[in-house]
Amino acid sequence: MAEFGRYVMFSPKSVSGAYTMSKDDNCILHTAGGSNAAVTLPKASTVRGKVVYIQKVDSGAGYTVVTAASGDTIDGASTVNITAQYGKKLLISNGSSWSTIV
Repeated sequence: MAEFGRYVMFSPKSVSGAYTMSKDDNCILHTAGGSNAAVTLPKASTVRGKVVYIQKVDSGAGYTVVTAASGDTIDGASTVNITAQYGKKLLISNGSSWSTIV
């Protein structure tokens, strides 16, 4: 993610099925399809201050299951679901866990 003044630039990546994010990923456009599929976040301790955007782009019955790396949490839970087409989560790492911004 590049910053230009007060603006942040995201680099969209389209993925389908189960996907594990790298430290360089910051914008995931996810197709879950007919069954639930996990998008696993990077370990929070390796990306302190990082903001990531994840969106479910398909109308399939499957959920995008945003999953914390082993030992991490997202607002105290190990997963959060995105159930609707174009549903989204914007998350930030505090170095030990992830918090939902939107």
